[in-house]
Amino acid sequence: MTIVAIVDSGLNLKHRDIVESLWVNHKEIPGNGLDDDSNGAIDDVHGFDTLTSAGLNSSLANFGDPHGHGSHVAGIVTSLAQRAKIMPIRILDANGNGRMSDALFAWSYALENGAKIINNSFGVIGFPSAEFSFMEEAVRLGRKKHKAVFVAAAGNQSNNNDLVPATPANVPGMLSVGATNSSGNIASFSNFGKASVHMFAPGDRIVSSDATSLSGSTIKSGTSQAAPMVSAVLAKLVGKKKNISARALEKKLLKKLIPSPYLDDFSFTGSSLGSKFTRKITQLSSDARSYRSARPDPITGLRRYDRFIGVLDPSNGLTQNDVEDQLSCKGSSLYSTPDWPFDNIAVFSTSKSIRRSSGGCRGSRGKSGRVFGKPSGFKRASKAFNQVIDTGLFKSVEWDANISFAFRIKFLILFFESAFSKPPNSTVPTTLNPWSIGDIPKPLFEFTTGLEIK
Repeated sequence: MTIVAIVDSGLNLKHRDIVESLWVNHKEIPGNGLDDDSNGAIDDVHGFDTLTSAGLNSSLANFGDPHGHGSHVAGIVTSLAQRAKIMPIRILDANGNGRMSDALFAWSYALENGAKIINNSFGVIGFPSAEFSFMEEAVRLGRKKHKAVFVAAAGNQSNNNDLVPATPANVPGMLSVGATNSSGNIASFSNFGKASVHMFAPGDRIVSSDATSLSGSTIKSGTSQAAPMVSAVLAKLVGKKKNISARALEKKLLKKLIPSPYLDDFSFTGSSLGSKFTRKITQLSSDARSYRSARPDPITGLRRYDRFIGVLDPSNGLTQNDVEDQLSCKGSSLYSTPDWPFDNIAVFSTSKSIRRSSGGCRGSRGKSGRVFGKPSGFKRASKAFNQVIDTGLFKSVEWDANISFAFRIKFLILFFESAFSKPPNSTVPTTLNPWSIGDIPKPLFEFTTGLEIK
């Protein structure tokens, strides 16, 4: 049994194509309203909702997936890898929007509960990879400690990801997947990149599970549909080798890819999944094309200033408790006590009311007081951000960002914020201008892939 985590908008837990493939958390007692396994989530029998810190809602009212994207993605995996177990983790709301920091909590949950493959059909575009070093650290830990493989949709902006990065697709250690059409060529909407996109899979008008019925199906297009095809094949390749490393599993996948001269200039391998693995899905989609249509949805890229993330400097040799003690001794702060999705990654909020005490700090006067972290504007958020940087406890501190499904939007919207405001201590270029439709993007940074597949 291979567990595939679907980090998305939730899941229709009662759909006939999914119900028999659900992962079960045997440490949790269903429906008692308690956190039986003390992991911070109540009744997480079949998955986790980061938006509510509870298990997914399995009622007939919403099936645990009020948007439908996650169910469609999961249905692709269950169709192609019937022995795989699906672990749904919701980070996107009913409108398909979410936050990058919640992806960290999702990955942490998946890894701690045995997920071998983590599918990420969402993203943000336009920020240099250096802006999200916390994601690189999380992927590194997941690959090394848990031997997990991370798969991401490349995005659907018809964009060269070598020049303008997509996250998490461009994160080192992540398998980035573009989409092909019914002819086996790169889909018109698919992102590409000789250095940053590793392979392709079918993603045009794919038929899969519906979120609003017990047995229905819908058609969706995008690299969001291509990524779970790769995740499904990886789940099948694991087989009985449960302890196989991430690198070894990726090498097994490479041997199953089919080179194509039409894809050679658009990806690292110049290859795609063969029909041997995808036929069950692609044939169904082919039969439906004559009377149904599908169109990708948009992706977002706006910075969030109410939450930021720090990666601990290992040279300090400090524990979480040490760090929190030192932060509390710094006096009045504008941020909350951090959450820790990983042992060395802290998520700070500037929108929570907290109470800090300096009574246990050397040289303190024993004063205490309530600090309201909700900033009145960017200025106060910036102050909180810089307070954490000034502690010297973290090797990187970066802003959170909005995410959505890895689909199409014009660059003009994506770069509006970066063009007119620069986050403090950010690596985003200050001279960035909005692009007009049809403009050719110029390189913003030097990109090197972190995935060394040979």
